[in-house]
Parts: sequence; structure tokens; C-alpha cells
Amino acid sequence: MKSLTLRIVLALLVVAGLAAIVVAFSSPPTAAPTPLENAGSGTPQQNVGSRADAARNSVEAIGITASANQASLAFQTAGRVKTINVKEGDFVHAGDLLVSLDTTMLDLQVAQAQAGLEAAQAQLDQLKNPSPSDVAAAQAQVAAAQAGLAQLKTPTANEMLIAKANLDMAQAALNQAQAAYDRAGGASNPLMGMLPQGLALQQASDTFMKAQAAYNEAINPSDAQLKQAQAAVDQAQAQLNRLTNPSANSLKTAQAAVAQAQAALDLAKQNVANGKIIAPFDGTVVWVGPQLGESAAPNVPEVTLADLSHMQVQLGVDENTVAQLKVGQTATITTDALPGQTFTGRISQIGLQATMTAGIVSLPVTIDINPTKGPIAPGLSATVEIATK
Repeated sequence: MKSLTLRIVLALLVVAGLAAIVVAFSSPPTAAPTPLENAGSGTPQQNVGSRADAARNSVEAIGITASANQASLAFQTAGRVKTINVKEGDFVHAGDLLVSLDTTMLDLQVAQAQAGLEAAQAQLDQLKNPSPSDVAAAQAQVAAAQAGLAQLKTPTANEMLIAKANLDMAQAALNQAQAAYDRAGGASNPLMGMLPQGLALQQASDTFMKAQAAYNEAINPSDAQLKQAQAAVDQAQAQLNRLTNPSANSLKTAQAAVAQAQAALDLAKQNVANGKIIAPFDGTVVWVGPQLGESAAPNVPEVTLADLSHMQVQLGVDENTVAQLKVGQTATITTDALPGQTFTGRISQIGLQATMTAGIVSLPVTIDINPTKGPIAPGLSATVEIATK
């Protein structure tokens, strides 16, 4: 019974195998789509639009036209668009102003920074080369302070006579006021505070005390007076030394102030420059984004500039086909946008960084289009046939 069952199972397996073979050979083969049939969208590196034609010894691929030198230009600062000097299709030269922002506030900052730099530079120049008038004034201050100190230490005979005369006059006036005060009753008179003799005596007494103090100072000045006079001499001398022989630290500080002011000016000027879009090379404006008066954000493309005299086609060639390509091989190029026109070129570069799209590994290939008068614009779909032999 078991042997019968085993024979039945084996028979069924044989029948199933024969049926599968028949189906496989009887069904028409379905050709897998070529990379070229799937190309036409995405970046050139993603369009692995290539296939080899053994009969014609060529490789055909689909790519995108691009300028060899193209730039998306943006402001480096925010602001409001003030001028737009170009439109799409204009040819411009390197250094031309394309678009600018309103930089009124930034211009004021430049003027302020310029004034700060001039002030710092003037201080440095004054340290290095003081004016003769400033030096003369400082020397006069030193001489005056020294004379004051010398006068305190050694008063002249004339000064002594004057001080003694003033003291004697004050003493005489005090004696007269005292006599008048006594005649009016002196301190025993209860109304003395209201009489002029009391006020006159007080004034004469104050004058005498001042004269006495001046006379004493002339004869023997106090330590406080001598120290004050000496401090005046030292201060005047230090000011003269700073003018005629500034310290290394003072010069370094002044030079640092100049450098800081220069950096502030450079930054202010750069901020103004950041509010302008300048053409970095000769080329054609292929796109202009902003409108007059609208706000612009930093690092957002506003203008696209391309060198249309040097155009390329960028391809993505599958890894099996790229082995047939070499730099310098010639190519024939056609575009749907320019029917009936054919262009020529050569492979200028075969990339080394592979990418994978839809399971197909490809390498970037660049075709330099030979100079032509044809209006080839960036971003056009192009079919390229590369001669491999």
C-alpha cells in the first residue's frame, strides 16, 4: 500500500515538472525595459538613459543641457529690493550691478565707522608725533608747578615783606575795631550784637587770622602744602613724558583701537556690499526672481546667471555601458526643443561617484558642446549619441 502511494506522488511531480517546462518554452519572452525607455525625468545623474548600439559602434543616452559656468546669486543680508537693473536674456559683464537692496541705514553705519577710525588714527598719530604747541604747553605746566614748589620752600625777601606788611595792617585794623568796640560798652552792652562796632570787630579779627596764617606759611610751609605742590610737579612732568616719550603699552593700546575701528569699518562696508548682487562673471541672465519693493531674505536665490557660450550635456550612464566611454570621444546631440538641429561635442569628464536609481547603477558623464550659434538653453532634454570607435 505504501509503495503504491509513493508511486502516485512521484508520478504527479513528474507531470507538474513537464507542465512548467512547456509553459516556459511556449510563453513569448517579455523584454525588460531599457534604461533609455525609463529616462526623461530627474537629474542627469538619475537619468540612466543609455544603451549600446553594437551595429553602429555607439552609445546613446539622454541627458540635460547645462552651462559649464552657472550660478544662482543671492543677497547675504535681508532688506527691501531697491533696484533691478537686468531682465531675463540680458548679457552682463563681471562686476555689473544686477539687483540691490535699500542700504540707507547701512550707509550711515559706514559713515559712523569711518569717523571712529579717523578719531582712533588721530589719537595714535598724536602719541607718535605730538604737536609742538602741546609739548610747549606741557613744559610750561611743569615750569609753573616747579616754581610753586620752590616758592613754598624758599620764599623771597619781597614775599616775606609783603606777608609781614599784610599782617601788620591786619593787626592795626583789629586794634582800631577793638577800641571802638570797647567805647561802645564792649561785651557788657546788651545791644552790642546790633551795633556796627561788633560786626567790624569780627571782620577785623578774621582778616588778622588770615594774614597771620599767610605769614606763618611764608616762613614755614606745612607738609601738606609741600606734598600738594610736589604732586602738581609730578603730574605735570608725567603729562610731558607721555607726550614726548609714550610707553610701549600706550602705543599698543592706540594701535589696537585703530585696528578695531578699521575692522568695524570693513564690516560696515561688507554689510553694504551684501545688499548688492554683482555679476561674478560674463554671462546671460536666465532668471530674475525679485520685484521692486518686496522684501528679500538672505541666501535665497534672486538671479541665475549662466555662461551660454560654454554649454554641456550632463548624462547618467549605466555601469555596464560606461566601460565603453573615454574622455575625448565625439558625440552628436539633438534636443526636442530645437527640432531639426544637430550639435556636436566631446566627452570632457567621466565621474567617479556612482548613484543608483530604480536599481540601476550609473556614473555621471559630461559632454562639452562645441561652440555653436544655436540657442541652447540650460535645462533642455537632450539625446546624445557617442561614437565608441
